[in-house]
Amino acid sequence: MKPNNKQIMLLRNRRNTFLGQMQESTLAFYESFSRNVSDTPIPAQKQEELLLDAAKRLVEAQNKGDAPESIYEGNQLGYIKELEQKYRPQTDTERTSPKDTKSKIPSSATEGETRGISFNLLIAWSAISIVFVLMGFIGFVTKWSGEDPTPYTRISLFTLTLIAGGAIVLIQVLLSFNNETDDVQSSVRKKGFQLASMLKYLIVVVVILLLGYTLGRVLPIIELSSITFLIIGLIALLLIYPIFVRKRKK
Repeated sequence: MKPNNKQIMLLRNRRNTFLGQMQESTLAFYESFSRNVSDTPIPAQKQEELLLDAAKRLVEAQNKGDAPESIYEGNQLGYIKELEQKYRPQTDTERTSPKDTKSKIPSSATEGETRGISFNLLIAWSAISIVFVLMGFIGFVTKWSGEDPTPYTRISLFTLTLIAGGAIVLIQVLLSFNNETDDVQSSVRKKGFQLASMLKYLIVVVVILLLGYTLGRVLPIIELSSITFLIIGLIALLLIYPIFVRKRKK
C-alpha cells in the first residue's frame, strides 16, 4: 500500500506534541523504542501510528509516576514483534500455495490407486451400471408412451465390453494429465495432448475392437425387460460402495 504522506505528517506533528512533554529519561526510552520500530518491515504509516501511540502512553505513564518500561504491559519488544509478524516478507515456503504443496506430494501412491485392477473394475462396473439404468429408464418411458421399447431391451456382450473398455481408457487418459507435474502439463498443453498416454490406451481400444469384430457374432446378446435392466442397474450402482469404495478405504 502506498503511504499517505499527508497523513504521515499529521501523525508526526501530533507525536511531536507528546515528545515536547517528555522528561530526559522518558525521551531516551522513546528513542530506543523508535529505533526498534524502524528496524522492522512495518509500513511507514503504521510505524508512525505505533510511535504516536507509544509517545502518548509514555507521557501518561510519566504523569502517573510510572517507569517508561511499564507501557505495553512491560513487554514493548514483544508487542513490536507481534506487529512485525503481520508485515514481514513471506519466505518461499510460506508463499507455497496448497496447490503447490499438493504437487510436491509423491504421486506414486495416487498413481497406484488409479492404475490397479480394482480401480479399472470400478470404472467398468460403473459404466455398465449407468448404461443399464439408462436403457431401463428410456425403455420404460418408451413403453409407457405407447412406443416399441424393443431397441432398449437388448444389448450385445460386445457392446458392453466396448463401453467398459472405452470408459477405462477415457478415465485413465484424463487421470494421466491430472497426475503430471506443472512443468509436464505445460509442455503437454503446447503439444495439445500427451502422445504416450494416448497411444497406450488407444491400443487397448483397437484390441477391443479387433476382438469384437472377430467374436462379435459369437458373443451372446442380453435381452431383458426395461424394468429388469433398470433394477439391475440401480442395484449395481448401490453395490459400488460396499464392493469397491469400502475395500479401498481399508
